[in-house]
Amino acid sequence: MKGKEMNLVKKGLTGYQLKVLAMFFMLVDHVNTYLGAQMHWPLWVNFLGRFVAPTFSFLLVEGYFHTRNKRKYLNRLLLGAAVVGVGNIIYNLLTKDYINPITHQPNYYLFLGPHNIFLTLAMQLIMMWSLDNILKKHKRPLSSVTFVLSSLLMFLFLEGGMYLYPLALIFFIGRKYGKKNPMLLATAIWCLLLLLKAWMNYSSGATASASLYEYLSYDSEFMMIAVVPLIWLYNGKRGGNGSKAEKYFFYYFYPIHLWIIYLIKAFV
Repeated sequence: MKGKEMNLVKKGLTGYQLKVLAMFFMLVDHVNTYLGAQMHWPLWVNFLGRFVAPTFSFLLVEGYFHTRNKRKYLNRLLLGAAVVGVGNIIYNLLTKDYINPITHQPNYYLFLGPHNIFLTLAMQLIMMWSLDNILKKHKRPLSSVTFVLSSLLMFLFLEGGMYLYPLALIFFIGRKYGKKNPMLLATAIWCLLLLLKAWMNYSSGATASASLYEYLSYDSEFMMIAVVPLIWLYNGKRGGNGSKAEKYFFYYFYPIHLWIIYLIKAFV
């Protein structure tokens, strides 16, 4: 068994393997979010999917530095975001889930979401591209504006933005300057700060009716730290067979699995 573990460390994980792993746990996380209570899943399942969004952010950075055409890469993400957005709108019109059941007022954030990782990744790509131009001193005024705007959108409005934004910067800077170990250390520190924030919120007494375990299973972004060993195992290889079907599978899987879960929750 020990020999197999050493062999895994030596060979590492490819980008394709990381993506498949993240997709599986994304499915588990979304099923748990919408159906976990009815299925009586334990609270600790909430921890399992926290590494997913950071993994996709990390792979986005890798894609940014490897792609031959950043504009096409961005257009694919924006097209995916538009498709998911239209699907979310149709779902909300059919189910009225965007209406607050207490105030009976519409929540337009929910109307457009709440899930659209493509839009978050598109903003991260714009942010990285702009920052890269600033650091290279190319198109500096325009790049500064787009960097600020994309940062604000991601941090304030997009799915996972305020938690993913620092990690996106950490991954980009670490990859650009070849500082993998400092990048992993900075990622771990950010997640420990999130754990400290969750502990302070719990200690304030605002959630006295919940146990520490119950509260941490809710305020669980600190578990993004699970991405650290996965990035450490990443071997820098793309992996997979390079086919178009494999390349675009995630673009199809993401909206379809969400819509199926939405429909099961609404009508079953």
